[in-house]
Order: sequence, then C-alpha cells, then structure tokens
Amino acid sequence: MNLINKPEFIFVVLALIFGLIFVFANPPFQVPDENSHFYKAFEISQGHLIPKSNIAQIPTSILTINTFPSNTIMNNFSKISFYLSQPLNLNETSTINIANIAIYPPLPYLATGAIIFLGGLFNSSPLFLMYLCRLINLLIYVIIVYYGIKIIPIHKNILLLLALMPVTLYEASSLSADSLNFAVSFLTVGFFLYLALVKDKIYNKDILISMILVFVLAFSKQAYALLGLLFFIIPKEKFENKIKRIVSFLIVSLPSMISLITWNLLFKSTYASPNSGIVSSDYNIQFILSNPLNFPTILINTLISTPGFIATFVGGFRRLTSNLPLNLIFLYCVILVFVSLLSTSKYKLSFRQKLVPLFIFLVVSLLTFLFEFITYTPRGSNIIQGLQGRYFVPVAPLFLLVFYNNKLFNYISTKIKFRRNECICLLYVFIIIVLTISSYIIYYAI
Repeated sequence: MNLINKPEFIFVVLALIFGLIFVFANPPFQVPDENSHFYKAFEISQGHLIPKSNIAQIPTSILTINTFPSNTIMNNFSKISFYLSQPLNLNETSTINIANIAIYPPLPYLATGAIIFLGGLFNSSPLFLMYLCRLINLLIYVIIVYYGIKIIPIHKNILLLLALMPVTLYEASSLSADSLNFAVSFLTVGFFLYLALVKDKIYNKDILISMILVFVLAFSKQAYALLGLLFFIIPKEKFENKIKRIVSFLIVSLPSMISLITWNLLFKSTYASPNSGIVSSDYNIQFILSNPLNFPTILINTLISTPGFIATFVGGFRRLTSNLPLNLIFLYCVILVFVSLLSTSKYKLSFRQKLVPLFIFLVVSLLTFLFEFITYTPRGSNIIQGLQGRYFVPVAPLFLLVFYNNKLFNYISTKIKFRRNECICLLYVFIIIVLTISSYIIYYAI
C-alpha cells in the first residue's frame, strides 16, 4: 500500500499517537471550558437532557479535580494515585454555574455522559472517568475524520493538515464539544464535495446522509449548520428535475433549522453570559444597531491587535497561556495556503463552487464575531473580547478551497524538478515535528 496516496491512514496513525499524548500529558481542565463540559456531561449522565437553568448540581468529588495541580503529571505521581483512589460520590453535591454551556444540546455529550453513567455504577474515580471521556472523544474524532479524508475528492492533505493542527487535535483529545463539532464539520465538507465532484447522480440516501450531518452540526454548535448551504455546490444536472432539487434542499436544511429555532425559543432563558456582571448584551446589540459602520472598525482593530487570534487557530494550549512559537504558527498557515495552491487531482472547481464555500465562510465568521462582541465584550471596548482562532477551524476548509487550482502544480512541475511524493513526505515530517513540539509544550508548561 502506497501510504503517500492514502492520507487517511497517515491521519489515523498520527492522530492516535499524538492524541494519546495530548490526552495524558495535559492535566485536567486545561482546555478552555473543559471543566464546564465535564459538568455538562455529568448532567447528561443523570438523564438531564433538557436544560432547566444554568445551575447544575455536581458531586463534590468531581469538583475536587479543580484542585489538581497543573504540573502534577510531570513531577508528582503520588497525587495522581490519591485522586485516582477517590470514588465518584453521588450523594454529596455542590451548586455550580455552568453559564453558556448549559444551553448546549445533549448530542455532543452522549458518549461522555454514557461513560460517566457506567463509571458511576462501578464507583470509578472522577479523574479516571475524565481521562476515559477524553479517550472516547478522541476515538470518535479519529473515526469520523478518517471517513472525511477518505471521501473528500480534493484537498485531502489540507483536511489532514487541519485535522492534525495542534489546536484541533488538542480540542479533540479533551472533553470539549468541539471534538465532535470539528470532526463532523470536516466530514460534511468532504461529503458535499464528494456529491458535487464524484457522484453522477444524487440519490435519496445521499440526501438522508446530508440531512443527518447538518442536523448533527446544528446540535453541536449552531452556526456551523450553515455548512448545509454547501448543497449548492452540487450541479443541478445531478438531480432528476428542479422540483427534486428544491425538495432535496428542504429535506437537508429544514429539520435542523426547525429544531434549532424550537430549542432556542424554549431554552433561551437558560443562557447566561459568563461575564454578565461586566457585559451588557442589550447595550452591545443597541450599539451595533445604532452604529453599524463602527463595528467593522472594531473588527479590524481586533484582527490587527490580537496576535493570540492566530495563535489559538494553530496552537494555543493550557488555558491559552502557552502557545507554539509565533514563527511556527505563521509557517503552518503559509503551508496551508501553499498546499492548497499546489493540490492536484482530476477534478475541477467552477467559480460558483468556490464562491459558495467562501460565502459560507464569511457568514459564519461574521456571526462568530458578532456573537463574541455581543456576549463577551465590555461596553466601550474597541476590540472584540473572547475571540479564539479555534472557532474558525470548522470553516477553514471552505476558505482554502478558494486557492484550489490543479493547473498550478502541473505548471510548476514542468518548469522545475518538483516531485510530488517527496514533497508530501516532507509535509508529513513537518506535521510530526510540529506535534512533537506541541507535546513538549503541553507536558512541560506550568
């Protein structure tokens, strides 16, 4: 088997090796909001699928993990033994505010909730269950992304680069709902490109799979349900007629849209900003409505003055206090664009098939900026607070499709001795080096 032409297998090997390192080298709750995700998973394990408030009753034995030293794994194994010996006691609980995560639908937490439920039956320790939940999230991520890379007809190595990007694998190896969100986003992009470029005709099962993917996206993180608009990159000739095309789009999009609207209407009172004492969402909404031309200025200021935005897109670790070297982060971004430009395959993307993904990318990005401004930004601030680069990972493949041009590789290879297989090997070596450096930073950061 020529592994150079099977990037999905390269992904599985590297994701499992470095994912396992990330799972165990990273102390508990070092991923942003990981503790709240664990509390949410516990709520699901107790059958609380429907949020009643942003307050949760969490066993005190789980809360003790918050006192787990951030450098314990490196130099104090005796404390690990102590935490592992503490059983999950469901009788002693404390009231915890899980803020905005309370309104999250239960779908991203079903697997981890099941692990905690089973662990409770066997009186397992909360620390053991936390690591087990990280493992199940990593395994689900690897399986889903494997099929995403396998099925996507173009940009396989771009999907590989994004799926193994340090921050992506870091989130996938945690308790975060982003683990499922990232994986299903990659699979959705791959599947719609498969329908658009490979399939000769769209069948009912293709529509059903598309509907399920969009529904899962909608109930992982809502804005990414807009990836369902990738439906419009499928040439209309692949449908039996115009009516079948319209009906197919409604089947793909309406279930998720109706469910999301219903969910938000029913539980919007549950949502509470973590910064509600500092931030006035009503004021920020009014500011945008009364000063619509000022918001682009704030957006530009944010992108210019916040280098951490790029850092957290590629490699921000340990509650965002430790990052990859900035030069390496920019190099990773340059390589993403470079590989996009030099991708080669027998398939071509039309102007429309590039415009639709770019439109989705811009709309999702704008919604993300608006949400962070309204929810997290104190009044009077000239930059958007709470913005993290990882929010744009699910739509990054859409942006990079703009650079796809399979003619460029052929042109360059005729001008210079440009060997594809050797270059792909170097790409894999680069990924291994970056993930090795990331492992070191995660393990030794204090």
